[in-house]
Amino acid sequence: MNFQYNTIGEHYKLTLTGGSHSSFVGGIIEGCPVGLKIDYTLLLEDIDRRKPQKYGTLRKEQDTVVFLKGVKNGVIESSSIEFRIENKNVKISEYDSFQGFFRPSHADYTYYIKYGEDSLKHKDQASARMFLPCVVAGSLAKMILLQNGITINANVEQTGNLEKTLQGDSIGGKVICEIKGVKAGLGEPIFYKIQSMLARSMMSIPSAISFEIGDGLQRAFLSGSEDIDEWNTDFTTKTNHSGGVNAGISNGNPIVFHVGFHPVHTLQKSMRLINCSGRTQSRVINGRHDKAQIMRCPVIVECMAAMVILDLIFMKQQNKENNYE
Repeated sequence: MNFQYNTIGEHYKLTLTGGSHSSFVGGIIEGCPVGLKIDYTLLLEDIDRRKPQKYGTLRKEQDTVVFLKGVKNGVIESSSIEFRIENKNVKISEYDSFQGFFRPSHADYTYYIKYGEDSLKHKDQASARMFLPCVVAGSLAKMILLQNGITINANVEQTGNLEKTLQGDSIGGKVICEIKGVKAGLGEPIFYKIQSMLARSMMSIPSAISFEIGDGLQRAFLSGSEDIDEWNTDFTTKTNHSGGVNAGISNGNPIVFHVGFHPVHTLQKSMRLINCSGRTQSRVINGRHDKAQIMRCPVIVECMAAMVILDLIFMKQQNKENNYE
């Protein structure tokens, strides 16, 4: 894995390690405040929320986090933390049935073109399991933010037709996320605006296809007088069309955004595959794949958002502006 391109964050930084089909997934966190006591209840809740439920993959993992360095007796003792989560239910043989063929709308073809081989060691990076370490790092970030009165809550806002999953099909949907407690003044224009940092992190999540801040795309079709958030005398606003952000900087309102996710494209029905010679073949791909991965996305969205907000707070402090407090 090329660590250079598997790192996110400037001051609160996560580098992903391992792979979905290797012996572990994990990460290295840099910039975590020393002395933080890990809330294992919150951490385990976040990990459990990412686990597959009714519409999820049949792959079952314990997802036990082992801190290799930087943590002692549940307390952060170093700004650099390394952790691992073992993969104990890997079944590489599931991929043998279509070896040499590319599934439609998958990473198979583009990764083959980029890396020159059809190998799981590369396609591991396209796996949603690679974002389990993001849940760990994001959960720690949420603990730090809670100490500053900042809470993050994401939920499924909309889904496709769930009945499709009973027919061997899959569905996508949209997640809404609200961040409360962020004071006015957070964000670093020009290229580190809140919405640009959030958009980058959200669009890194597998299957993510859209990011909208505030009322999103529908604002493009309003008049200016309809879209304005009129002032109250205490500097709050009567509406929050902008999603708590003006010119890339928080304005004190809740930060609200939406993330859209396309359906998983491995179906339990016949699919038309193609090989390197251009020969097509229709077959059913057997395996353990999500039918509605959207149900597992909210906690990932929350944790990615937590890393972004914490990173921006540290960025503001690093810039020697007034303390965030």
